[in-house]
Amino acid sequence: MGTEPLDILVTGATGLVGNAIALRLIAQGHRVRALVRSVEKARAILPGAELVQGDVTLPESLVSALKGVERVFHAAGMPEQWQADESIFDRVNRQGTRNVLEASLAAGVRRVIYTSTMDVFAAPRGGTLVETNVDPHPKPSAYERSKQAAEREAEAVRARGLDVVYVNPAAVYGPGPVHVALNAFFIRLLNKKMPMLPPGGMPILDVDGCTSGHLAAAERGRNGERYLLADTFVTNHDLARAIAQECGLKRVPPVAPAWLLKAVAYASAPLARTFNFEPMIATGQLTFLLWSVRVDASKARAELGFVPTSLAEGVRKTVAFLRAGGLVPRT
Repeated sequence: MGTEPLDILVTGATGLVGNAIALRLIAQGHRVRALVRSVEKARAILPGAELVQGDVTLPESLVSALKGVERVFHAAGMPEQWQADESIFDRVNRQGTRNVLEASLAAGVRRVIYTSTMDVFAAPRGGTLVETNVDPHPKPSAYERSKQAAEREAEAVRARGLDVVYVNPAAVYGPGPVHVALNAFFIRLLNKKMPMLPPGGMPILDVDGCTSGHLAAAERGRNGERYLLADTFVTNHDLARAIAQECGLKRVPPVAPAWLLKAVAYASAPLARTFNFEPMIATGQLTFLLWSVRVDASKARAELGFVPTSLAEGVRKTVAFLRAGGLVPRT
């Protein structure tokens, strides 16, 4: 990167992945600008960053944010979770990505590191994902389809001259300012609000390793290449057992039958939209868990120097962080 620090823009810097990237870059001495919707709310979790108000869905807000920027970490996105209006996935993930990359091309940005997802690849249930097998067919959930479309938008801009490297992480967890997905799993389990565990499992990724992978992709990744990042595959039962072992719990909840959760998920979805409540599990989340695929991260290990984090270490760090924040019991 030379002797002078780069000017870097991070989108999604108030989220789990983007925040970790921004803070790591600041700690390394880089000049970091963060695109945030609320400067006031972002100030406490982004010390040392230049905060610029804007939104990836508002192209006009990106022009000033990209002035003087050489590198962009585009980590903004709507994660897989319940949304009554599923069109938000397309607006944020697909259109937002197009807006950021179009503006980056116009601003002369040297490289964009785009946080995609493992979900854009194809594999049979219980199979293994590799970077060469991008799924050409629409995925089951609105979230997944929006990320597939986002990569197509990115490729269209890249074809016009923008340098883009794709990072495709597994399910990310660990210390951060938001508590959705896997972090929410920790919180519900340790607060005894999870009478039954979801079936299936997923590849998981510690947020620190995810951050290191992104920074390595910025330096050593190849234009147009995708890099899958994952530590290991874990079932929900084994994850709960690892959390229980770390916290000294004697038992974990039983695993709910897949047929039962399928019935609940598909029956509750229309009711949740009508009566404005969040269902116990979204259909897209359940489909993902039952997919139960593995990830081959050998390309990232070879080209980026990615080092997986052990499940025990990732759980230890996450539990300590949640305890320190008063989100779970200390004992």
